Amino acid sequence: MLAYIDHPERKRLIEDYDTLNNVLMKNMREALSLIIMIGGDYDDSIGSVFLRVWNGLTGNTMFIEDVHALAVQYRRKLISERDLTRSLLDLLNRRNFSLVDLIMMNNYLKLVNDINALDLGLVIFYENPESILMGVREPPDLVPNKLISRELTVDLESKCMVTKRVFSVYISRQYESGIYVVDWSNPGIIPYSKFAMSRVEDIEVSDPIFSAFIRFSARAVSRIVGRDAILTLPKPINVNTDSNYCIGDVFISLPQSMGLGDYLSLTNRLGGMGYNVHRSSFTRVDELIEWCLLSRGQEMKRNF
Repeated sequence: MLAYIDHPERKRLIEDYDTLNNVLMKNMREALSLIIMIGGDYDDSIGSVFLRVWNGLTGNTMFIEDVHALAVQYRRKLISERDLTRSLLDLLNRRNFSLVDLIMMNNYLKLVNDINALDLGLVIFYENPESILMGVREPPDLVPNKLISRELTVDLESKCMVTKRVFSVYISRQYESGIYVVDWSNPGIIPYSKFAMSRVEDIEVSDPIFSAFIRFSARAVSRIVGRDAILTLPKPINVNTDSNYCIGDVFISLPQSMGLGDYLSLTNRLGGMGYNVHRSSFTRVDELIEWCLLSRGQEMKRNF
């Protein structure tokens, strides 16, 4: 397995389940910064460490038990991928949940079965609570193919006070596409914005996955499709990249906070698993896709 903790106080690559369980037991809040890159074969008992941490964070017992049941049924081949997709949509329609529940749900599905909602053709967009705290609501005009819409609440700290804010969440159907973005920069849910472009006056204004989804109809997934993959470059890293990296149509978006040691460990692990990893010089996956399409003389499909 491979996972990454993108916590402000602790950023690290995790390569085995024992280490993951120990990290979560010591500080369950780090589960909110957890990105499962390669999962499968995790403990699927109802008393697993991850489910106990999830229950400790939200206490949403019925939702947790429903997700657990679906994950186990799929793992034991009692339901198909189509059945899992339908059941998941039904669950999200009839149960109450929080943003934390959605993060934990996607990570749990990934741990047990190495898939999350993205691989089922779904995508979860949420309105960034930090924007709301600044008094800015993000209009959902650019969010396409909506299947489920919810208004959720979140407690945010502002000026030494905790205030309750409302924000929007949308579950959408993904596009059919030949361009794949492996989202290893988010925990299976993606913040949306009112901007489709990546930057305004050199200031980043959108999540790279959201921009790639809107601008190029890219298909977001959590697993590498095929054997070739083009990596983004985390921001703090100064490392040699490949000169000809635009090979194939599978792009991996890495956490921008990842350090050099973890980046090299990740590329070595992927190479050892038989993947042909091509290291680009781009930090944003949407800008990487645009560059590769232009370099090949391909027409860029835009949806805005």
